[in-house]
Order: sequence, then C-alpha cells, then structure tokens
Amino acid sequence: MNIDCLIPAAGFSSRMGAWKLLLQYKNSTIIASSIANALNACNRVIIVTGYRAAELTKLVQKHSGILTIKNENFRNGMFSSIQTGVRLIESEWFFITMGDMPDISKDIYINLLMARDNNPEDFDIIRPMYQGKRGHPVLLKKTTIQTIISEPNSSEMKNVFAHHRVLDIEMNILQTFRDIDTPEDYERTINTKI
Repeated sequence: MNIDCLIPAAGFSSRMGAWKLLLQYKNSTIIASSIANALNACNRVIIVTGYRAAELTKLVQKHSGILTIKNENFRNGMFSSIQTGVRLIESEWFFITMGDMPDISKDIYINLLMARDNNPEDFDIIRPMYQGKRGHPVLLKKTTIQTIISEPNSSEMKNVFAHHRVLDIEMNILQTFRDIDTPEDYERTINTKI
C-alpha cells in the first residue's frame, strides 16, 4: 500500500548541546535509523529540514524513497515544519514521526495500519499510547492536512487533534514514547537493549 511518512528534522537540538540527529546510534546515526525504520513500512519519507539543512539534505539525497523540503521558518517551532512537510503528502493516509526516535520498529507502523483497517468506526487520526501517554508515529488521514495548514504556525498538533476523530491504541511499547532530547536520554537509549 502507498503511504508517506513525514519526519520534522529542522530543530537546533538545543537541549542536547550537540546536533543530535547525526549522533552515533548502533551502526548508524539517530536520523538514519529513524528514516530506515520508516522506510520499512512506508513508500516515501519526507524530511523537513531547517537548521543545517544542506548537510542533512546531502546525507539523504541519494535514496530514491526520501524527499527533503526546507522549512524557512523553522525557528518558529516544530508545528511550522509539519505545515511545510504536509504540502508534499500524496498518500490517502500518512504517518508523522520524529527524527529523534530511532527505535520505532516496522511492527509499530504496521500495528497502527491494522488498527485503521480493523476498526469499524471512521477515525481521522490513530495514535499509539504508552501507559496512557501519547506516542509516535501518528497515522493521519490526508483530510487532516487542511486543518494543519489552516492553524497558525505557532500552533501544536493537539489543536489539530481537537478538530478530528482520534483513536488511541494502547500498545504499551516504550519505543513509541521514548525520544532523545538530552545527553541523559541519549546515554539511556544507547545502553538499552531492545
């Protein structure tokens, strides 16, 4: 099935103290691992760049399944990057996930797609939950794009969720919730066996 995945990757990594996307992770980098995981379940991955855009674009440009688009207003925050990226979405459903979540497996993506296919009700957004906390990736109908674009660029996805029917799936999988924002997060993640 044809499905896109949007990864905002435009930020400064200010809490890390270093640009986290290119930090070593297993046999790769954090961003490369996140992209590879998405490509295991999706046809195309759209990377929204901003800070160090040229460097990130050069890193991924040789892969035919990856598109990049620069958010010229990336200093306005992540939501502005999502607004930039959704303009390239082609599939009827699409994922949004984070570039600093390198342990989201193919099975997590597939489980969300199965929840969509097996649920008799009509939902616009499907989210994984970890112990009652919302995680990633998030699966959205293409019809949500108009809501995303119509919000101010200082908005948040929770304001988009408020306008649509949302199905939360309790997966109880830590990897759907664990991102890497600080040196402590990084150390904990690289030292955890999955």
